Amino acid sequence: MTEKHIFNFSQPVGDPMVEIGRLGLIEFCGKDKFESFEELEKEVKKLFNIYVFKPVKTLNQVFSFNSKFTHNSTAKNLNERMKQANTQFSDLMKENKDGYCLSCGKANNLCSVGKTIFPLTTGNSNANFTSNFSNQFLMCKECMSSLFFAPINMKKIAGRMGFMISNNKEINNFWSEENIEDFNSNIVKNIDCLVDSKINIFENFIYKTIEELQEEQLFGDITFYLISNTDKGSEVTLIHVTENQMNFINHVAPKFFKDEKLGTSGKDEWNYLIVKHSYKERKNDGKKVKFEDEVIKNKDYKSTMKYFNPLIKNFIQGKSIISFLKKSRSSWHLTEIYLREIRGMREERLAVLKRVADGLQELNNDDKEFIKKVIFPLERTKSQGELRGKLRELMRKLMTKVSKPLFTAEEMVFQILPSGENWSETKDILLIALYEKLTIDEEIEEEFENLTNEGEDEDE
Repeated sequence: MTEKHIFNFSQPVGDPMVEIGRLGLIEFCGKDKFESFEELEKEVKKLFNIYVFKPVKTLNQVFSFNSKFTHNSTAKNLNERMKQANTQFSDLMKENKDGYCLSCGKANNLCSVGKTIFPLTTGNSNANFTSNFSNQFLMCKECMSSLFFAPINMKKIAGRMGFMISNNKEINNFWSEENIEDFNSNIVKNIDCLVDSKINIFENFIYKTIEELQEEQLFGDITFYLISNTDKGSEVTLIHVTENQMNFINHVAPKFFKDEKLGTSGKDEWNYLIVKHSYKERKNDGKKVKFEDEVIKNKDYKSTMKYFNPLIKNFIQGKSIISFLKKSRSSWHLTEIYLREIRGMREERLAVLKRVADGLQELNNDDKEFIKKVIFPLERTKSQGELRGKLRELMRKLMTKVSKPLFTAEEMVFQILPSGENWSETKDILLIALYEKLTIDEEIEEEFENLTNEGEDEDE
């Protein structure tokens, strides 16, 4: 093929699989424009030589051998297989079909692509990797070529392939630059070319990644993808992380096991919660093994990511962590930041809830009695109506000591238990503010544990 072409990979594409491949191609080749097919073909041949035909067992676990480019039965001789692959790629690039590219929408000069040409995809019966769920589709030469480079811009996570796409160009560049550095290092060491994160829990990997990004002062909305690639079926997991979540981590935990020692206040509180809720399950009996002291002593950050952590899981998945904050008796300072920055709670409502909690302290003449007669009855409420009734009862008791009511009817309706809000979370928020000012002895601690352990499995 001698006809000259200009292949331009500089423009972003809407398709995440193509986009991650495009960015990988740019990093791998060190350029985003090619003056001829031969120039691009030279880079594709290097790529094929690295990962398509490398007989590495760990690669076999994530790459399908149903692809025309990777199927072992294509030819026994390695040189012959390489020749066939290069011919197949060249034939695709010669096609000139009319229509619109499935990924970027470019018109005409397209190639007709079958799913099984890609090392990324599975058998012909499974079309999960295409937006129109078809096994044959049209793509432009740039998008088609990009897909071949996608694996070098992915990481092995929990035995599957993971990647991310952000609305912040700098984050995408950071991801690609980091991957290609590790990828090239693997080539030099002659080991598995797929970058291995060595993290087997997807949410932990995401948490570690956003910590790294916020330390680089990079923020944005990110979608993380985890794909499986077996011939029996394909699974795609998507988790969206918002810029608010990244800002929150930057605000409360800018460094994790990076300082000489962890303190106990301010920005270290969140890190202690991460430690508190991390555990493994013993293989012999399935019992939970809490986060080991050696991890803290040795500041072994990577070990943290090997432990399951329901707090991290809920946070990354965008679920509420209020129950975790209450069980850990977290400070109002941390709770307020979370409610404001992640839950989007109105400042007015926050102020009323804090004022109600502070007002209830007027009933406290002795912490132990206060906990038994005020706190635990609040803990045991099982419905919104029961909680509302308990608050009214406490306000009546308070009126014998102070003339001003604990709250108004309007505040109850619009600030304390407004329509549409989770009443149980409201209860936990009030209890967080109350527990912060109390001294809890061993007897109360045991009773507290018995009370809060109910429903723990549901949270985790």
